[in-house]
Amino acid sequence: MANVGELPAGFAALEPFVNEWALATSAERLHKRMHSDMADVQSFYAAALPLLEPALRYLDEFELSELPNRERKLYWLTLACAEAALSVEVYRSATLPLAPEASRFRVTYSGMDG
Repeated sequence: MANVGELPAGFAALEPFVNEWALATSAERLHKRMHSDMADVQSFYAAALPLLEPALRYLDEFELSELPNRERKLYWLTLACAEAALSVEVYRSATLPLAPEASRFRVTYSGMDG
């Protein structure tokens, strides 16, 4: 469980998910989703989805490259919510049906990872 106060005020409902879902890279978020129980993905998604729009409005007040720590964790959670959405809304599975094994491809980045 996350320490109290790891996120900005108004986002306390997401505190229990910080340690597991506030991951810095898309590769980490993909790995988390693919290696999680579907119930865990759904639990995170159910908590995050109602706060997604308020979080994005709040984060819009900051420069992405200069996010303070609490806001950065909130940003990472919004990205994790998008990752979880694939499982919950589209595939109804933590892994993607008919997708190659994750170890068979390499994620590359250009610019700021997100």
